[in-house]
Amino acid sequence: MRWPWQAEQDEHTAPGLAPVPEVLIVGAGPTGLTLGIRLRQQGVACRIIERLPAPLPWSRALGLHARTQELLAALGVLDAVRERSLGLQAVNVYGERGHLFRLDLDALDAPYPQVLSCPQATVEELLAERFLALGGVLERGVELTGFQQQADHVVALLRDENGERRCLASVLVGCDGAGSQVRQQAGISFDGVRYADHFLLADVALDWPLSPSCTHGFLRAEGALIAIPMPDRWRLIINLADDEDLSPVTDAMPIQQRLERYMPAARIDAVHWVSRFSIHRRLAGRYRLNRVFLAGDACHIQSPLGAQGMNTGIADAFNLAWKLGHYLQGWGGGRLLDSYEQERRPVAAQMLQQVDLLSRGSFSRAAWVRQGRELTLRWLSRQPALARRLLRRASQLDVHYRQSPQVSGRGNQRPGPKPGDRMPDALLVRARHSGEDALHRWLLDPRWHLVIQLPQQPDHPDFLTLYALVSRLVESASAQLRLHCVVSGRWPAALNDLTTSDVQCWQDTHGHWLRQYGEQGQLWLMRPDGHLGFRAPLTDSDQLLLWLARLWQRD
Repeated sequence: MRWPWQAEQDEHTAPGLAPVPEVLIVGAGPTGLTLGIRLRQQGVACRIIERLPAPLPWSRALGLHARTQELLAALGVLDAVRERSLGLQAVNVYGERGHLFRLDLDALDAPYPQVLSCPQATVEELLAERFLALGGVLERGVELTGFQQQADHVVALLRDENGERRCLASVLVGCDGAGSQVRQQAGISFDGVRYADHFLLADVALDWPLSPSCTHGFLRAEGALIAIPMPDRWRLIINLADDEDLSPVTDAMPIQQRLERYMPAARIDAVHWVSRFSIHRRLAGRYRLNRVFLAGDACHIQSPLGAQGMNTGIADAFNLAWKLGHYLQGWGGGRLLDSYEQERRPVAAQMLQQVDLLSRGSFSRAAWVRQGRELTLRWLSRQPALARRLLRRASQLDVHYRQSPQVSGRGNQRPGPKPGDRMPDALLVRARHSGEDALHRWLLDPRWHLVIQLPQQPDHPDFLTLYALVSRLVESASAQLRLHCVVSGRWPAALNDLTTSDVQCWQDTHGHWLRQYGEQGQLWLMRPDGHLGFRAPLTDSDQLLLWLARLWQRD
């Protein structure tokens, strides 16, 4: 679909070139498909190419955290994903002498508090269906062999079964994984290390007495055994000493042997897939080179512990999509595009450090590390508040962009999120009409959303400020911005005329907004990715107008 404020744009051509999109995305994994969907929701023409002729039936990524589920809801696919997922209740960790620690996975204060176990192949299938339904173009069996950047476009060289062809795009995005051709051809470094161990995984039918809705980790002197429930089977992972042999394997016997030692009552009934892999910790030196961008595993890879990879890639794409949409409409220019790396690379760097610490602590066989690990986990089992904070961090709900040049605000000492924070969800009731809606559902409309919050006891100057601000914004920014007014308690008669204008009017009947955002009169500007772009007291509406003017200044 194309939003009303966007002019019709046909795919353009150049002499000797095939028709091409505004954005050419390399890689049809979760990252590339998320980017494609979010661009199509903005009406941006885009094409995804994938070198594999068909999707792979196997995948290493499984977990979907709370924040990722919010993003999938905004993409319009969460209901379908949940139908084919398994909700995980807890992580149990066992040491040499039995159970050490339990982390409950459904204790978050979030719309979707459970971690979902959903194979990446399923996620890709549902994202691809959504992308195609929105009019996106997906070409499989097409490989990027080179590209050249010009002043106002990128010329990409593609190869398929019919030979080579060239195509033109305004922007090229590499979502093509750890071995990214886009990254390599752009000359961007991928610095990091490979872990000493290598790993075997097997997807199996497993008969054993442990809970099928919990992840179980055995951390022993002989090595680790991780068991992750899937919707219809189990995934078992073990670490082995590095023998430099990473050739394909078909035998799950090493996993079977370790399982029998750690859980004699367990029996593998069938093996569906076996794979050997190594773990790297790497981060791209940059995320952008003029009109070429990287996202997902193309710019960061890490241990699978904590299930951060697929989640971080989806968040990369969600952040990049609205910036590309603005840029292609002529807003923001290079400063806006630069903010993608400024915001997302520090998130990946911090994530890599945390996952590295978790992996080294979990897989180490050194006696002093194992002893410290067991003491730490036993202590953590008696600190439920700290455990919840760790879970919240892993869920990516606390990811913020407070240092970004694309956020600003005043009055940050007051309650509520700070500029750059994810805006918490809140259930609101339509004023003078029936029905309810949640703030996060507004993300289905990938525009900016300004919430004008009146104080609990508004007075005449508050009403005047609100009407003046609405008048200015309806005239100048209605194409880029949705307006909302939130009040506590009864709907003021002085605002009856507002319900007939281009403003969504809401009452905080359930008190959700008050709990998350406080009771003061405030302006809250939500970016298209759900993070707070600007906040200020209601009396600072002029500052908001100046900030919006700079944001949408055409280069």
